[in-house]
Order: sequence, then C-alpha cells, then structure tokens
Amino acid sequence: MNYALIKKESQTLGRVLNIIVADPEFIESIAPDWDHIEAIDIQHELGLGVGIDWGYDLVNGGFIDPTPATDTATQRPRIVVATITADAAHAGQLVLEGLHDATCPAGTTLRVVAKLQLDDQVLPMDGVFRVPFRARDGRERVLLGSMVQGVINFNVLLPDSGVWMVTEAAINEALPPEQQMQFAGLTIYTVDT
Repeated sequence: MNYALIKKESQTLGRVLNIIVADPEFIESIAPDWDHIEAIDIQHELGLGVGIDWGYDLVNGGFIDPTPATDTATQRPRIVVATITADAAHAGQLVLEGLHDATCPAGTTLRVVAKLQLDDQVLPMDGVFRVPFRARDGRERVLLGSMVQGVINFNVLLPDSGVWMVTEAAINEALPPEQQMQFAGLTIYTVDT
C-alpha cells in the first residue's frame, strides 16, 4: 500500500516529504520518526496524484494540492533562483540539478542569489526577510535573506549531512495573503565525504 510520510509545518498543516510503498508492520516501525503517516488507499486519493510537497490538513484530514490557484486579477510575485555557488574549498564538489536541487559535502557554505519577479520583471524592492530552512529529520534553521533592488542573497553553512528544503509554504507561512510569493522550492542534499 502507498503511504504519505508527513512532517508538520504548522499546527494545522503538514507537508508530504515522501511517498513509500510498505506493509503496515514497517509503517508502525517508522511512525515515531514522522508527525503523521497517511495511507493513500481510496480511489479519490489515488486519482489526485498525491506526491512530495503536497499539503495535508492535520485537523480535518485530506490532501491539499500544492499547485496554487491562478487568479489573474491578483498575481503574486515569484522568487526565481538565479545562482547557487559554494565556498572556494567546496566549489568543485557542488552538483546542481537545475537551480532547485543541489548536492554538496558537509561543511560547505552555499550562497544563493534569487530575484523577486512579476511578469518576468525584477521588482525593485529592498528589505530583509526570514527564510525557514527545514530538514527532513525535523531540524529547522532560519536564514536571513537580504534584498536589494529585487535581488535576494542568503548564505547558509551546512555543517552536517542531511536533506534541507526551502518551500513556498514555509516562506509564506508568516505573511498575510497580499504579501505572499510563489516559489518553486529548493532542496539541498548535504553528504558526508
């Protein structure tokens, strides 16, 4: 049977971090490592195409499609990653799969540069904001992003191996609806060498 492995993002919202096929005994053995595990077993759920990064309503149950509804009257700006670079000591070991998936050795400091865009135009805004950075194992860090004329920079030291993610939901969780942004997400795999 298919199961969605879910971690909490807030008291009411969970995020699907993985989908696995397993038997109930295995699910019982890994249950302490997850905030919620939900079987994907009814025809409706199977037809939805539930996958990684889907939301899950922890109060009422039910999966939430991560695809934002398109409202042409109120377009949201989007964060577009422009570059990901590693410190000089680890630059040769950085592996990029596009600009949404990076692999680097533990101990690397990554620099991420992104742009805040609306209709492919950079919005000339200045400011600082928090970037929630969450690991699959439940660890959480908060980075400080600095934006000058719509160009966002943040640096992150990755001392331990793990899988770290920045998601659209995490970036927007403390923002009112009128200030929320689109973001395709960023996953960083930090490996022991």
